[in-house]
Amino acid sequence: MPDSDTSIYQPGESILHRMNPVTEIVLATCLSLVVFIVGDYRIPLALALVLIGFVFVARVHGLLLKLYGAVAVPFAFFLLLIQGILLRPADPTALYTFGSITVWESGFEQARLIFLRISVLILAFLLFATTAQPQRMRIALMEKGVPSKLAYVFIASLQIIPEIRDRAGAISEAQQARGLDTTADVRTRLSSIVALLAPLLISTLIVANTRALALNARGFQSEGPRTYLYEVSDPTGERVLRYLGGVAVIAAIGWRILI
Repeated sequence: MPDSDTSIYQPGESILHRMNPVTEIVLATCLSLVVFIVGDYRIPLALALVLIGFVFVARVHGLLLKLYGAVAVPFAFFLLLIQGILLRPADPTALYTFGSITVWESGFEQARLIFLRISVLILAFLLFATTAQPQRMRIALMEKGVPSKLAYVFIASLQIIPEIRDRAGAISEAQQARGLDTTADVRTRLSSIVALLAPLLISTLIVANTRALALNARGFQSEGPRTYLYEVSDPTGERVLRYLGGVAVIAAIGWRILI
């Protein structure tokens, strides 16, 4: 089964698609660490805008912004509700007042910082997942010394959510075709979820077993040198970029300690 069918990877020819997947993993991790270390909201805001620019450069904005919005919008709502309105801060300075509802200034600032940090984390790893081809990613990890089993588990973890989503959609359509109403009241919807879980769990286990048999038949656990279908380059510029990512994390820690 093609990888594009079981992951959110979007084929393309952008600079991010050509980049070594290990470089993308390292940069996404370093960016996420930096924004959680620094306490100034302008740093994650600037990085989020840069990442959104790369989203359009890579031409993956259609899927990526849809996924980001599905997570970020409800997260921002509940964050503002809890941090800005429900929790009364030590400094009760009102930012906005709408009738009996007060948005506290310090709570809003804390919610803004948390939201921007999570946004950078989500954008960085979604950008990585949509531009790194799974096969190249697995080879790049193994060439860096990651055990083949661990590399497979990492790739499978990126593929399992869209795969389960597609399988759940197919099962739901099949059940609707047999007369199960999944759009009625809450009780009927709950019963339809229960009816969905059993075949979804069984089919997922069957697919996992089928994959394990296929991998064993292809010598997945064999020792010795391996040959790969794809050649994943690792130019000097990207190695320097990875080191700079580590330097940025160390600089952020130093900045946080000194300021």
